[in-house]
Amino acid sequence: MLGKEFDKLKKELEKQKQKCSDVLVLKIENDMLRQENETLKKELENQKQTFSFKQISDDPDKVNYYTGLPDAATVFFLESLLSRYELQYHFDWNVQKLPLIDQLLLTLMKLRVNCGILDLSVRFNCSRATVTNIFITISSDLYEILFVGMMENKIPSRFKNQTSQPDCFQPFPNCRIVLDCTEVAVSNTESLDTQSHFYSHYKGCTTLKALIGVAPNGVITFASNRYGGSTSDKAITADCGILQQLEAGDMMMADKGFTIRDILPPGVSLNIPTFLVNGQFTMEEVDHNRLIATARVHVERSIQRLKTFHILSYIPYQYKKHANKILKV
Repeated sequence: MLGKEFDKLKKELEKQKQKCSDVLVLKIENDMLRQENETLKKELENQKQTFSFKQISDDPDKVNYYTGLPDAATVFFLESLLSRYELQYHFDWNVQKLPLIDQLLLTLMKLRVNCGILDLSVRFNCSRATVTNIFITISSDLYEILFVGMMENKIPSRFKNQTSQPDCFQPFPNCRIVLDCTEVAVSNTESLDTQSHFYSHYKGCTTLKALIGVAPNGVITFASNRYGGSTSDKAITADCGILQQLEAGDMMMADKGFTIRDILPPGVSLNIPTFLVNGQFTMEEVDHNRLIATARVHVERSIQRLKTFHILSYIPYQYKKHANKILKV
């Protein structure tokens, strides 16, 4: 009898062990299926995103078209700079749906190609609010990193300029900076007084105006804040802070609109084309104006390159207060 009972208990124990083993196996399988489900969900989300930097990173032409940068390495370098900062998003809620590299791509596409908000929301499979949140946040951080950190109040000295001075500047060895203003159309404002301040007779519409400074080698080294389109070149030059960066012995070059000799710091000179006085230029004046025109073409070409970032073709109302940062980025 005891033997039979022992065999019966042994069989029951084996059944219990088998049940526990089956439950453990089912639990493991359930966990594996849950993980697989989460992975598939993420892959599905990635497939819904119709555009990403990964799709264009191997093609420098595509990278340049969408970002204005020469290659993927430059974009990754900007990403590495951004990754060192804790992003403070404009709308006070973090964007976790897109990786940082694609948030940077979205921002650069808005700057370079000026894609619409709805267009970007469809491309990156996110809401329009998310697009705005990303664009204002990333562009503001790029402004702090690239302009404030590397460029603000740091125009190269004339001695540094001389190390890379093109031949057309040989007659002007002390030239430290070439100045010109550029204007960008901006949406009308509701106040008539404000509209008059922003109205540009030159452009025939309301604009924002900024002073651009270019080194002799063609590199932009100064960008002012934006002013109303009716502001004179002289008033902008006096207010924007460029004069405080100049030293005795420096020479500035500009066009005829910059009648600023009376506001220059002591020892700083101005070289502009000669005004026509007696109805005909002398040979010396013709030669002088030709040399200046040959040198000044650099600033015009630099501003043309700046305008290849198509967001500067028109600043809509919602980005007007961010216009300074947009230009400088």
